[in-house]
Amino acid sequence: MNSKIILKEEYFLSKGGERNCYINPNDKSKVIKIVHRQEKHNEQNKLEYKYYNYLQKNNISLKYLSKCFGFIDTNLGKGLVFERILDFDETPSVSFKFYLEEKLLDRLSEKKLINDLKDYLFENDILFIDVDLSNVFCQKISKNKYKLVIIDGLGARRLNWRFYLYLFSKKFTRYKIKKQWKKFYNNYLKYSKYD
Repeated sequence: MNSKIILKEEYFLSKGGERNCYINPNDKSKVIKIVHRQEKHNEQNKLEYKYYNYLQKNNISLKYLSKCFGFIDTNLGKGLVFERILDFDETPSVSFKFYLEEKLLDRLSEKKLINDLKDYLFENDILFIDVDLSNVFCQKISKNKYKLVIIDGLGARRLNWRFYLYLFSKKFTRYKIKKQWKKFYNNYLKYSKYD
C-alpha cells in the first residue's frame, strides 16, 4: 500500500459534509474517505482513525462497524481506507434509511435489527455520534437475513477534549451513548411504517 492511488470521478460514491467517499480502484471491497473541505474542518479522518485504534487496542468487537484499515496516499490527498459494505451476493449494501423509506422490511425484521444494534452499542460502549440513518447500512447477509452496519459517525463530532473524555470516562461515555441512541431511535421512528 505504498504507491499513490489515483482516484477518478468514476470511483466516486458519495459526498458528506466533510469527506468524499470513493471505491478503492485497487480493491473494490474497500472505500477511501478523503477530506474535501479546504476551509476549517473537524478532522473526521484523524478522529475516526484514533477511535478505531482505541477500539482495537481494547479488543472491542467491530461486528457492527465498517472496518478501518488506515491511511493511504491518493492524488486527492491522504485518505482513510474502510471496508466497503457488500451484501452476501457481492452487491453494494444500501442505507437503513433506504430500506425504511421503501418499506422493504417486515416489523419483526426491523425490530430485530434495531435491538441487535442497540445491544451491540451498549454492551461494547460504542460512541455512535452522528446518528443519521444514512450512516447505517442494512447488509443482506443471506437471502432473508440482515445486519445493520455503522459506516460513519463514530467517536465524536470534533477532535477535542470531549473526544478524550469519551474514551477515558465510562460514566460520560454511557451517558452519551444513551443520549445518542434516543436520537437515533427517534430518527428511526420517523421512517418506520410500524411505529
